[in-house]
Amino acid sequence: MTAIFLHFTGNCREALDYYAGIFEVEPKDIATYGEAPPNPNAGENKDANADKIMYSEIDVRGLRVMMSDMPDGVPATQGDNVSIVVESDDLEDLKAIFAKFEKESKVYMPLEETFWSKGYAMIADKFGMQWHLSYGDFLTK
Repeated sequence: MTAIFLHFTGNCREALDYYAGIFEVEPKDIATYGEAPPNPNAGENKDANADKIMYSEIDVRGLRVMMSDMPDGVPATQGDNVSIVVESDDLEDLKAIFAKFEKESKVYMPLEETFWSKGYAMIADKFGMQWHLSYGDFLTK
C-alpha cells in the first residue's frame, strides 16, 4: 500500500475536517499527543502539544492520506514539495471537488480542457497543499 503523510504546524484538525468535507469521508484513527503515554524526554513543554493531532487519516479515492501536527520545535514546511493527484472518469465529480476547493484556494489552473486532458486543474489549498484534478486518460491527439 502507498500513502501520503501531510504534516502541519498546529492546524491539522482544521485541515482534516476540511479535506474530509471536500471528499465526503469520515476521518479515522485520530490520536492526540495528549493521549500518548508519558514521555520523560518531553521537557517543560510536555503539555503544549496535548491537543495537537499526533496521527489521523482519511481515504481519498483509495489513497490513504495521513496527517499530523508536528510537535513544538519540529519544523514543517507546507506546500509545493508534494502534490496530490485526484483522477476521475467523471468530469462532473471533478467539477464538484474543484468548486469546493476553489473558494479558499489559489487556482494556478482552473478545471478546463487541455491538450492532454478534457479536464485538468491545479490549485494550492488554504493550507498550502498542492492538488491536481485530472479527468480521464492522457490524450495523445
